[in-house]
Amino acid sequence: MPSSKTKKLINTLKQFQPGAVAFSGGVDSTLLLYLAREAWSDPPLAFSFVSPLLTARERDRIEKLGGFLKARLYWLKTKEYLDLRFKKNTPSRCYYCKKSRLTQARPFLNQMGIQFLLDGTNADDLKTHRPGIRASMEAKVISPFALFNWTKTEIREVSRGFGLPTWNQPSSPCMATRVAYGQPITLPLLKRLARGEEVLHQMGFGECRLRVHNSLVRIEIPEKEFHRIFDRQRKNDLLSRLSALGFTYITLDLKGFRSGSMDEGLKKQKRIVLPEERPLRGT
Repeated sequence: MPSSKTKKLINTLKQFQPGAVAFSGGVDSTLLLYLAREAWSDPPLAFSFVSPLLTARERDRIEKLGGFLKARLYWLKTKEYLDLRFKKNTPSRCYYCKKSRLTQARPFLNQMGIQFLLDGTNADDLKTHRPGIRASMEAKVISPFALFNWTKTEIREVSRGFGLPTWNQPSSPCMATRVAYGQPITLPLLKRLARGEEVLHQMGFGECRLRVHNSLVRIEIPEKEFHRIFDRQRKNDLLSRLSALGFTYITLDLKGFRSGSMDEGLKKQKRIVLPEERPLRGT
């Protein structure tokens, strides 16, 4: 039985029709898509972005999730990676990426008669370094979880209650987050990183990141799995396969796996304040 807080959100979602959900296949957007399905008269449109920032593994997973949720899945090929401000890779990179994507999305949404675009931004996201949120606010994207003060923990708990397979899924941000700020982002580099992480996945590391700092690449895996990487045969195999991708210095991060480690050197983020007025219709 849905909680009163969940029922209130479902009831609120009813006013945002015809709408679409920006769907990344993550914990947040998956639950939002599920709730939109419960609230809306027609099957929800799951609007997903595809570019070199998305790995083939992630795209396959999103496709399967869309089918599981019985949503209409629409893929929009985006070109944010051509924007020089994005390629420069400053701490504001996500703003330019999101702004580019939403600018490209609006004409397609209008053609489909979609007035509202919703995303899975939650209350916790407002307290972290998320410059893309500003781009979403400028584009009048609606963030129901943030507006109703839903935390990541709540979203996972509700997802589990509804039997969604993403309830305990680790976060999986785009490949640009693997590149240290200030190091230019190029398509060959993104492809090398994606192949490198695929190597880690093939070796059985489900939660992992491969982060690059110029000639040094940093492996993040959970601390409890450190012993596996020190197995001589596995270590030599990993070194051989990553070296073949052009990585010179291959290191293990002793802090272990964690999301957003590239942001650790940035100043503490002030909480983002969302507009209090009712979101405007798309134009």
